[in-house]
Amino acid sequence: MTKRASKFSLSQTFGYLVYQASGCIRDYLGREFVRKGYPITIEEFTVLIYIWDQDGQPQHALAKRLHKNKSYVTRLVSGIESLGFIRRIPGKDDGREKRLFLTGKGKKLMAVVEKLVLEVMESARKGVDPSEMKTCEKILRQVIRNFT
Repeated sequence: MTKRASKFSLSQTFGYLVYQASGCIRDYLGREFVRKGYPITIEEFTVLIYIWDQDGQPQHALAKRLHKNKSYVTRLVSGIESLGFIRRIPGKDDGREKRLFLTGKGKKLMAVVEKLVLEVMESARKGVDPSEMKTCEKILRQVIRNFT
């Protein structure tokens, strides 16, 4: 058996800590969605929030923003559409291109869910100095820019 040359510890890396923090928030939100009877998953919520932010965006643009492949997003969008929260409308120039819109039902759901998400995010910041949170957010934005 060979001995590792470095003292590298994955659990101490920036990426791992970001991944774990994100997972904790997503898991908690998922449990809260179930507890409150919201009929969506965290993945579906993520799609809905992107559509809410930019109603009418092309489905391929959503896939890029989610960093997911088009077939995965198509399945996800189909499920959300079957729940009646969004509708897909063919593009004017290319009928194969689908544009995504929240329905009235989707807008009502998002207005309610947004309150819960804001409460959870406030809980996530508990005990963190506001100036440190701003620094953390600034760092995370730079990391994102480094890879996009």
